[in-house]
Amino acid sequence: MARTPLNRYLGLTFLLALCWYYGPSLMGRGASVSGFGSGSRHRYTSNDLDRSNWIKGVLANNSIETEVSFASRTLKYIPDATERLSMTEINQDLLPDGFADIHVGSGSPILPSGSTLKVHVNKIRRPDAVNALSLIFGVSTTFARFDGAKTTPIKEWARWLTDGKGNSNGAGLVLALFNSSDTEIDQAQERLTAAGISATVLASNKTLDMPGRYVDLVQLLWNDPSRAERKYFVLVDDDTFFPNMPNLLDTLHTHDPSKPYYIGTITERTDWIIRDHTPMAYGGGGIFLTAPVASTISSLPCLEKDSEGEYVLGGDQGDKLLYNCLHNYTEITLTYEPRLNQEDEFGDPSGLYESGRSLLSMHHYKSWHHIKPAKMHAVASACGGDCVLQRFQFNDNFIISNGWSVAQYPHGIDFDTALVEGTFELPNDNGLADVLHLYAYGALRKSLSKTGRKKGWHLLDAREEGSGRVTQVYTKNREDERWLREDEATYERDSVIVLTWIP
Repeated sequence: MARTPLNRYLGLTFLLALCWYYGPSLMGRGASVSGFGSGSRHRYTSNDLDRSNWIKGVLANNSIETEVSFASRTLKYIPDATERLSMTEINQDLLPDGFADIHVGSGSPILPSGSTLKVHVNKIRRPDAVNALSLIFGVSTTFARFDGAKTTPIKEWARWLTDGKGNSNGAGLVLALFNSSDTEIDQAQERLTAAGISATVLASNKTLDMPGRYVDLVQLLWNDPSRAERKYFVLVDDDTFFPNMPNLLDTLHTHDPSKPYYIGTITERTDWIIRDHTPMAYGGGGIFLTAPVASTISSLPCLEKDSEGEYVLGGDQGDKLLYNCLHNYTEITLTYEPRLNQEDEFGDPSGLYESGRSLLSMHHYKSWHHIKPAKMHAVASACGGDCVLQRFQFNDNFIISNGWSVAQYPHGIDFDTALVEGTFELPNDNGLADVLHLYAYGALRKSLSKTGRKKGWHLLDAREEGSGRVTQVYTKNREDERWLREDEATYERDSVIVLTWIP
C-alpha cells in the first residue's frame, strides 16, 4: 500500500464522491441535488424520480417546449378550518424562489417539488368516504357520444359515481341509449362496470323523440329494482358533473325525501327566462325528484300527443316538457338551488371557476367551453371535495383556484375578489348584456384579459399518488395573448407551475 501513488488515492476518492452524489438518483435511490433558487439541498427518492418523469411526460405529450420557465411548491393541507371560505388568505409567498429557466426533456435532472407550505382547509371528505346510496341518476344519450374519444363521460362519471378506487359509492345509474344495438349496449355495460360504476344500460324507446326520451327517464328510474333504497331520482345530461358529492348530499338531505320536491336550477340567461316565462329546472344542472314526485310523474300523461303528433303540453326540450307536465297536472313548483349550475355561457369560463364558489354541478364542459373535470377533481382525493376550486391568496399576488388555475396579478390585487370576473361572452340582446347574469353571479367586474394585470396558468394534468397526495401541473403558453397588453411582446418560454398537495 505504501508504494501506491498519492494521486491514485485522490482520484479514487473523487470518483467515489461522484458516485455517491449522482449515482443514486440515476438508480432511483436517494440523491442530494441542489434546489432552485434557494441554495439548499434536497434528498430525492425513487418516488421523486417517478413523479418527475410523469411531469416531463405530461409536458411532452401536450406539446410544451423542452425549455421552460419552471416553479414548484408543496402544499401541506391542515384540516382545521371551521368552514370553506370564498378566499383563504395565506400570509406567505406562494413562489418565494420565483421561476427558473430549465430543460425538461429526457435526461434532464429531477424536477424539484419546492419547499413545503401549510394551508388550512375544511374537514376532509374524500371520494372514498361518500355514501350515495340515496341517489339514482338517469341519462339519455347515444352510443356514439358515450363511446366517442372526445365525448365519452366515463372518466368524469367515475369521479362522482365511485369511491375513486374502482368501487361504486352506492349511487345508481340508468343509461338509456338511443338507436343502439344489443352489442353496443353490452359494450357500454361492460365499460361502466369495469370503471366501478353501478349502472344499468338499456335501449331507449325508439318511438320517442328527444324530449320524450328525457321525460321517459323518470319512468325508467322509478321502475329500477333498487327503487326502495333511493330517496332522490336525478335527471342529468351526459355532460353534467358533480364536483363535491359530500356537499351535494348534505344539501339534498335538507329536503325531506318523503315530501314532493322538484329541485334544480334555472338558466343564468335572464333573457331566456323572460322569453320562456318558465321557472323550470334546467337539465344540465341536474333535476332532483323525491320519490313522491317521481311516482306522480310516472302516472301522468306527460307524453300525450295531439292529432298532428305534437305534445299536448308543448315543449321542444325534455326539461321544459317535464316542467309543463308538473305545472299542468300538479301543484308542485321548483325548489331553486343556486349552487347547481346550468352554465349557459360561451367563451372562457374562468370567471365562474375562479370565483371561489362551492359549485354543486357543472355543465357544457365538452361543448360550450372545454375543460377536463376529472383532472380538476383529482385534488378531492387529497384535501377533499371542499378543496375543489377553493381559492388561496398569497402575499406575492398569486391566487390558486384549486384544480382550475394559478393566477398572478403583477400590479397587485386592487379589485374586489368577491366579484365574478366577466370572462365569458355576454350577448347584447336588447341592451341586456350588463344585467343578464345579475341574479346568478351578481355584478360582474371587468375582465383583465389583455391588460397585463393578470397572468394565468391553467391545469394541464393531475395525478393521484396515494396516501392523500396529488400533484398538479399548471401551464401558461408563451404565445397566449390573454396575458399580454396590446404593446407587449410574447414570452420567451412556456411556463410551468407544479403544485404537490400532501397530508
